[in-house]
Order: sequence, then C-alpha cells, then structure tokens
Amino acid sequence: MENIFGAIKIGKRKPLREVVYDSLKKSILHGKLKAKQRLIEETLANQIGISRTPVREAFHKLERDDLVSRLPKGGFAVREFTNEDVEEIFGIRIALESYAAYLAATHITPDKIAALEEKADESEKALKKGEDEKAVQLYTEFHDLLYKSCKSKKLIEMINGYRDYFYRYRSALLHTPNGFKTSIADHRQMIEAMKKNNPRLVESLVRTHLEKGMEIVLKEITEGRMVP
Repeated sequence: MENIFGAIKIGKRKPLREVVYDSLKKSILHGKLKAKQRLIEETLANQIGISRTPVREAFHKLERDDLVSRLPKGGFAVREFTNEDVEEIFGIRIALESYAAYLAATHITPDKIAALEEKADESEKALKKGEDEKAVQLYTEFHDLLYKSCKSKKLIEMINGYRDYFYRYRSALLHTPNGFKTSIADHRQMIEAMKKNNPRLVESLVRTHLEKGMEIVLKEITEGRMVP
C-alpha cells in the first residue's frame, strides 16, 4: 500500500487517532485511496510508526462516516460512492452555500468584490495556461472568499466541514467541454449581481451554478468517465 503518511507530523496537541483519521479521510475524498481499496491496519500503523490501536479507532470513525466498510473476513475497504451520495453531498452544499452567498451579498464591501474579480481573472489565466491544479485551487479560493463575507461563523464552519467531500468533484469540471469556462462565467455573473446589491440574485446564481456542477458530475459518472 502506498505510504499516505509521509508528510504527517505527530504532535502533542491532537490525539493520534484524530491525526490518522484526518489523513485517511482526506486521502479517500481526494481520490488518493481508491474505491474498494483494502486498508490494512498493520501496514498503516507501520508506515506512521505507531501502534495499531489509533489506526483501528480511526477506521471505526471512518466507518461511522460511511467512508469505509467492514469486510466479511475482517478489515476494512474504502467504500464506493453512489450517485445518491453525489446528490446528497451536492444537496447539502447547495443549501449551505446559496444561503451563505445571500448573506455575503448583504455585507460585501467594494474591496472584497475587487478581490473576487481578481480571483476570477487569475482562474481564467490559469485555465488558458493549462494549470489545472491551480485553476481548481483558485475556484475554491473564490468561493471561500465570498462566503467569508457572510459573517456567520457557524455557517462557515459547516461549509468547511464538507470541504473535502466537495473537492473530489471539482476536478471533474476540468475534464468536460467548457466546464471551467462556464464556472468562471458564472463567477463573473455573481460579481455583477453583488455590484448591483442584489443578494437574492446572488443566491439564485450560486444555486444554479452548483446544480449545473452536480449535473456534470452525474453525467461523467453515468458515462463511465469518473468513479463516484
């Protein structure tokens, strides 16, 4: 099994089981660990140089999150996501982020709008240069910057809690015709609506933007170009 713990630093502030859990969760949601891949407790413990107990505890937590499933003869494997999972994840994202966008648009300042315009410009440049990873990162930064203006700490925490679930699908936009170009165009429409002080329109644009993203991902899965 590939070593996924190479960059992990063990500190005293966080329990080992949480360090292992966070790393495994991110590896699953970012696609580093593939669907149906078996997770071997002893191997992972040896990779990080710890006892098997924290690894076992992390597996149990991942099982409660529906990210791994228990194998009939013992051990665990990465659970395969279904279309229903995709719809649920996007449904949560649409509810949280469209509301955050509405609140943000009621509080947004001219300097924040200018910063969003800069992110949209940078995204377009990265896309033209073929810098796919950078384009995905800038896409994320645009949304993060927008939602930070909502002035709701709890709402931002909820959005951040699902960040890794969303990450695995953003790259799908890069591999569809005009996928990211459409996303950037959507971002520019959001900016214009904010300039016109129209929070309800911003909310509607974000909802439509995310619904289009969900349709793209489901189509990629249905046509076999992407594993959910």
